[in-house]
Amino acid sequence: MGVFTIEIPMSPSKFMEKPRPASIVMPLLSQRDEWLEQSLLSALGQTIECEVLVITSPKTPNNNLDVLERIGAVNSNMQIHCRDQHQNFAGAINLGIQLASSERIGLLFCDDWLRENAVERCLPNATDIVSTGSTIFDADGKRVIIELKPTGEGFLARPTLERKAAYLKHFYLFRRDKLREVGGVDEEIGLTGADDFDMIWTLLEQGATVSVVEESLHCYRDHSDIRLTLRSRNDQIRDITKIFRKHGVPESEISGLIALHADWFGSLIQDVLRTRTNPAPD
Repeated sequence: MGVFTIEIPMSPSKFMEKPRPASIVMPLLSQRDEWLEQSLLSALGQTIECEVLVITSPKTPNNNLDVLERIGAVNSNMQIHCRDQHQNFAGAINLGIQLASSERIGLLFCDDWLRENAVERCLPNATDIVSTGSTIFDADGKRVIIELKPTGEGFLARPTLERKAAYLKHFYLFRRDKLREVGGVDEEIGLTGADDFDMIWTLLEQGATVSVVEESLHCYRDHSDIRLTLRSRNDQIRDITKIFRKHGVPESEISGLIALHADWFGSLIQDVLRTRTNPAPD
């Protein structure tokens, strides 16, 4: 396992600096208490101490808020902020980006969790985007379904920015100033892919530099509870079509691109893998 880096626009002396702390932004609508706790503790228990920003909703249930209060009482590096009732999922992430005090920002959803060294492995890479591999688990968080490990060579081999954006995986660590430069997550295109496809694509269009850490540092829980990926297939196709049009994809090519994405819409990953020849979602 190694690290493949594409373009690092820094002087060699910069590599001698001690890695800077990061902020981890966690949007929360509602979640199973035990999953929320595991996710939080994985962020707070990183080998490099991180600022953890939990962005709740006015609809976040009291039991989740009790978990936050209990864990926050013994973790001074954790902050809880409630988004405005008119802000959506993308707006919650953008609030976290604006509040983050660190120069590097990671995103973590409250049903997933991180390996304890995820941030430490990402921080030495001074690029705008650092992407790692991910392990997909069953809902129990124990049974492994598949490991997704992007490589630098794989990233470079993708022929278009759309294919490059689709190839990169969570966990992401971003350079804060670059996120703010592009305006963070687009709050107008809907929910599907707003943070981990459209925003990546936008960053690449704006010349973002990329590092790929070729290790599985993010843990994704494949479950049938409420999750963005389980929204209706038609709603998700509508959202991703907005993304393609935003980035100037010709209408004649959109249906073909939708076909590359849409077999995952509204389904558990493990269910799709049972019927798919190519096992890796890309």
